[in-house]
Amino acid sequence: MSYIAFKHLHTTLATLTLLVFLLRGAWAMMGSAMLDKKWAKITPHVIYTLLLISAFGVAWLGWGYPQVMHGWITAKLIGLVAFIAAGVMAFRPSGGKRLRLDMFALALVIYGYLVAVALTKSAFIV
Repeated sequence: MSYIAFKHLHTTLATLTLLVFLLRGAWAMMGSAMLDKKWAKITPHVIYTLLLISAFGVAWLGWGYPQVMHGWITAKLIGLVAFIAAGVMAFRPSGGKRLRLDMFALALVIYGYLVAVALTKSAFIV
């Protein structure tokens, strides 16, 4: 698969990640039973896995990572892990409502940071 194909796949998956995350957040706020559906629990994991695979493809084919280190790519990988961790905490039923809402908001801020890093190719967004 070419760099351009991986890049298009990656940006599509990144957009899908945000849309599914927002949809799940809306369901959580409404107390919808949709969150309990099997497909709604599995789909985010599939998307995140494909997103990570496509990220490695883009980094390797387009930027020679990890042979050639780029701090902004490392920042994106760490940020993706942080986004997933905040997302898990946002939807964990054991946390209080305020904590879940804070983690949801934090995940959205992290997502925004990841987009900014991708656009600027810099880990330090001013």
